Amino acid sequence: MKFDFRKIKVKDIEGKESSLDISKELGNSIYRNTADLGELELARNIYKDGEVEINAEQAAILNKYVREGFLAFVQEALCPVLDEIINLKK
Repeated sequence: MKFDFRKIKVKDIEGKESSLDISKELGNSIYRNTADLGELELARNIYKDGEVEINAEQAAILNKYVREGFLAFVQEALCPVLDEIINLKK
């Protein structure tokens, strides 16, 4: 599934929706914390392109980094989408 990390739909405290670009922050987070070459390449693609094709295995990896490194309002917007991609495999 193709996903654009430059256009994450988040809600503020009043429920108003806006778009958030987390491509650079997410790419850097993975890049600085991974020992896996596949994750390193994924980090580079997210950082450079923003929109990337992700499979269930990559969605699980991204889910881990988002849950560990991002604030709750970003997790609330992104984790259900990543969970959906993970569950498509099952």
